[in-house]
Amino acid sequence: MTYLRGVANPRDPKEGMVFSYWIIIVQLLKQGIPWEAIQSLSEDEVSFVLGVMAAFNQKEEEDQQRAMASAQMK
Repeated sequence: MTYLRGVANPRDPKEGMVFSYWIIIVQLLKQGIPWEAIQSLSEDEVSFVLGVMAAFNQKEEEDQQRAMASAQMK
């Protein structure tokens, strides 16, 4: 868990790469992308999908913040 919080200092760079790989895989699976599709994605395609997911998440957060601010003004 400390790795996810950004405080871990893996002594083995390979360990960091393995953690990063599986974090990305789990994120894609949680979004409903089938395992077979994930396996066929190139590194660039994975980066693109992650970027799109981040954009959607950011928009949802901004919409929620706007809704909360609007509700507080009433």
